[in-house]
Amino acid sequence: MAKDFYYFNNREVADHTHKETVTQNLFFTGGNRWKVLRQNLTALFSSAKLKNMFYLIENCAILLDKVIAEDLKSNKSNVIEIKSLLAKYTMDCIGSCAFGVETGTLVRTDTQKNPFTIMGEKIFDVSNFGALKMISRAMWPATFYGLGLKWFNDDIVTFFNKLLKGVFANRSHKQSPRNDFVDFILSWKQNNYLMGDSINNFKTGLKNTITLEVNDDLLVAQCVLFFAAGFETTATTTSFVFYELAKHPKAQARVIEEVSDYFDRHNGKIEYECINEMPYLQACVDETLRLYPVLGVLTREVAESYSLPTGLLLEKGDRIHIPVYHIHHNPYNFPEPDEFRPERFYGEEKKNIKQFSYLPFGEGPRICIGLRFARMPIVAGLLTVLKKYRVELADDMPRNIKFQPKAIVTQAMGGIRLKFLSHQA
Repeated sequence: MAKDFYYFNNREVADHTHKETVTQNLFFTGGNRWKVLRQNLTALFSSAKLKNMFYLIENCAILLDKVIAEDLKSNKSNVIEIKSLLAKYTMDCIGSCAFGVETGTLVRTDTQKNPFTIMGEKIFDVSNFGALKMISRAMWPATFYGLGLKWFNDDIVTFFNKLLKGVFANRSHKQSPRNDFVDFILSWKQNNYLMGDSINNFKTGLKNTITLEVNDDLLVAQCVLFFAAGFETTATTTSFVFYELAKHPKAQARVIEEVSDYFDRHNGKIEYECINEMPYLQACVDETLRLYPVLGVLTREVAESYSLPTGLLLEKGDRIHIPVYHIHHNPYNFPEPDEFRPERFYGEEKKNIKQFSYLPFGEGPRICIGLRFARMPIVAGLLTVLKKYRVELADDMPRNIKFQPKAIVTQAMGGIRLKFLSHQA
């Protein structure tokens, strides 16, 4: 993943990712395509750009606050299914920050008819047929594509292609002052190609460059990735944080105190600095990602024959499966691994974490490019709720979660139902 990255730069089915539009994005692809995309997208996540777009996250958080208040007015039980609520919130965040559009997912009551909600469900399809396609593609990719099958439905591509063209037209096909994702790929489209380093440079040490043609498939593929990763993973992680805080009132009380101190320092306003000013809250997020990593397994496909230190020879096309969930729950790495203990990631104790024993965002050159962006809606969402409420498990909510076995990412079956209790009560 790190030292000999060249040999393991692919995820899986590397010879087939070009066969459908969505799998041409940064997450699924490998080799030169991945390297050039990564190099050209990195600047989008600079600290300056993230800080400049934080006001958009703040606006979504303000709307989230209003929606919760309205929901609780008509909800005598004070119980909210937090995952679906946060998915609407994070869809609004990514729609505004990445595409400059209002998704309307938070304010619309008929969310099943909201096109963004529909696309989210189609991308993270947990139907039996969706699971069958995911597994078949992973196991028999040549047969899967030979039969004319696709993992992702064509209407996903059609929707995001139409979305991009609409945003391009609204901006008169010129870059705007927003400096968002759409501006980035608009500049790609105008130049017709991207330039970057060759993946072989990791092996040879040379500085060879290559070019990558920019076409509609390339643009739409990145568009789908930003939408999917931007809403689902952040919503899931934040909902798991609330779930664990609801089970651990002492930890929640400490977080609420830290949140209160933050608002006192910032005149009740959520600002960009929040992502760095609450170490215990961040420790709770980190511990949640240990318990519930977004990807329970990371897969790498061997790009070229490679001998392990043990002498075992790996052939091109072999796959390495890294059991992230197991590593995170190994008592050798984390004593009492099933216990929620944020102190593991707080203060001096954080230094005790062994290298490569904590992999919520991957590691090495393929570490998640959007991890710093993800912290913004997560922390802003936590601040928004905990400023006014504490949470408890709903009466029918179990203390142990069962995972959705047909999902590509870690998801709780049946949602997460929490009771919201006002600090003023």
